Amino acid sequence: MNKGIILLFSCLFTCIGSVLAQNDTIKFEEEDFSQYGNVEATTPTKRFCSSKVLGLSPSKLISLGFDYQGSSTITAGGFAGFLEEDANINFNYGKRFAANLPVISNTKLLLSLGLTWWDNNYSFKNKEDLKNPFLKTLNDNGLRTTGVNITLFKPLNELWYVLAQSSFDFNGDFRANQLPASNQLKVSATALAGKKVHDRRMWGLGISRTYRAGEQALFPVFLYNYTFPNKKWGIEALLPARANVRYTVNARNLIFAGFELEGNSYRLNNLMDATSNLPYKALELRRSEFRPRITYEFSLYKFIWVSIQVGYRYNFRLNMDDGEFYRSPGNDTPYITTNNLRNTLYTGISLNLVSP
Repeated sequence: MNKGIILLFSCLFTCIGSVLAQNDTIKFEEEDFSQYGNVEATTPTKRFCSSKVLGLSPSKLISLGFDYQGSSTITAGGFAGFLEEDANINFNYGKRFAANLPVISNTKLLLSLGLTWWDNNYSFKNKEDLKNPFLKTLNDNGLRTTGVNITLFKPLNELWYVLAQSSFDFNGDFRANQLPASNQLKVSATALAGKKVHDRRMWGLGISRTYRAGEQALFPVFLYNYTFPNKKWGIEALLPARANVRYTVNARNLIFAGFELEGNSYRLNNLMDATSNLPYKALELRRSEFRPRITYEFSLYKFIWVSIQVGYRYNFRLNMDDGEFYRSPGNDTPYITTNNLRNTLYTGISLNLVSP
């Protein structure tokens, strides 16, 4: 096992052990409603539910992080006259930036705008010997995502709400100093309706057009946020994308155990430009991975939080298609090539500015 991964595991569990020794009591301020006993309402007031439940982890307004994946091997399938090739990856690494800021925030409407930048770089052993163009573009260019997203939360009354989210991302093998092309734009969207049962439970049902499985797909989605009566344990889930069991050590220390399905579809323009006479109109990489993980989040200073994550990267899909299309049930269109990336441990750390 990679020594760096072992060290990170050790540091994580040392930190967790230290915070578990802290005061276990969680206090929530309760409002004294008796002070309003003599107030007579002159006009009826419509009440609206909020977007959070009691004890939910704080929302990240700005996040800057680093993702590291351990050593693994990859088998790149043959295509267009290029032979299948095995290669060793020393490690994967990438930067992650996200901002999600409210534009409108009141009891009747919550509208926020976000920005994202993710990259995934590959460090190959004996990179000078690579022959397969797919491996070359991973080594030379990596994979990147950058875009904007919009989130709308609209309470209908004090129980029911609707939630909509849409993202516009450029995904491809463009370099960090290279502007993405218009044909690398991917649009995802989610819409659901739900109920705020009480201050500790809310749920929602809807549908999502997403690339988390690597290729364009439509999924039913289920949102469930719940804090148990003891206020120590909770669930934060948006299935099938992610789910976490939350343990609240105290108001400044949280531990999560769960998973995330992470993926996208990338237009490989640089691969196409570097390789002449390919019999394809546009190569698309369908990348998806399943990540079970443990996360420790704590307040460094007031609204500045740190998140440390360790887990396992399980490769779900890393195949190439010709062009963008929806592979509907019964569509047996073969992939141009199937690539096999072996699984490995991963870790991530981020510095976050959270909402009050």
